[in-house]
Amino acid sequence: MLRSPASLRGRLALLYAVILSGVLIAFAGTIYLVIAAEEANEPPSVAALEPPDRTGAHVLIALVIALPIALVIAIGGGLWISRRALRGLEEVVALAGELSAESLSRRLPEHPGEAAEIERLTKALNGMLERLERSVNGMRRFTEDASHELRTPLAVLMGEIELTLRRPREPDELKSSLESTLEDLGRLSRLVDSLLVLARSDAGQLALQPVEVDAAEVTRRTLDPYEAVAAQRGITIAWNGSAPAHVAADPLWLGRAVANLVDNAVKYAPEGGSIDVSVTRVGANVVIVVGDSGTGVAEEERAQIFERFYRGKIRRGATEGFGLGLALARDIARASGGELRLVERPQGTAFALELPAYA
Repeated sequence: MLRSPASLRGRLALLYAVILSGVLIAFAGTIYLVIAAEEANEPPSVAALEPPDRTGAHVLIALVIALPIALVIAIGGGLWISRRALRGLEEVVALAGELSAESLSRRLPEHPGEAAEIERLTKALNGMLERLERSVNGMRRFTEDASHELRTPLAVLMGEIELTLRRPREPDELKSSLESTLEDLGRLSRLVDSLLVLARSDAGQLALQPVEVDAAEVTRRTLDPYEAVAAQRGITIAWNGSAPAHVAADPLWLGRAVANLVDNAVKYAPEGGSIDVSVTRVGANVVIVVGDSGTGVAEEERAQIFERFYRGKIRRGATEGFGLGLALARDIARASGGELRLVERPQGTAFALELPAYA
């Protein structure tokens, strides 16, 4: 297959040939000039007695003959060198032309003897492909899980409405049906709201307005609505956060992150169990810890605990929710410059929300 002269390989070969030919001409020309200068400086008496020296003419003839041959060799050598040097780039171009969302698992082959620049490029592109594959697979799982979570309540709503329209009902029965429908619609609304927040977080568009705020005060206010719910199940909430702990965060979003953690603890704490909430200053960070006395998180599930829609094998179907609370809390923590992590403890589960302390 012939390559265009405008290709990088053609340009490199031509440049190599021009440089090599220029060096050859300069070298041969210098020799010719030196010989011609010696012939010009030779005394007339000596020149008359000896036959004429035609060394300069021979050098010139050799140069005229050798130059085309050297040029052909230079072009061939340049093409060979450029082909070896650009082999990695050709593989990149070939793979890029074949890539699609279904073939992101492919990787560029790494050649140990390759140039350092090509080797770094190959590793960088393979790393990019790995990140893209994880991102696309994550979006696929997210879409599948979201569709699954939306399908069930929508099917229930459609069934209830169809039954209501199929035959006349008494006012009390109709009211009960509407209340059930309204409850399902509220659940759908919360799910859509959570999905919207996650989508904005993925796009880096969470509208946070950080100000100096006391994390202890925000956390304490967040606990108020859950105390009555916890009391109904005999769950006690222990609070430890009287000292001010100022951070630069959006109080609304910070309260939402803490509410997700507390809601999670109330769901999974056993009846008669306990929940402990604390806010402390640890070095340059403020740490909000929410823990419960439940069964804890199994070792094999810890790597997935922050995945969206993940509720664990034991918890799935046993409690209400969508499996988005921890994912939302972590996204809010990261958008605020902090992190959310699982805390190791002998019994139960605890999560620590760390935020940089306000300087």
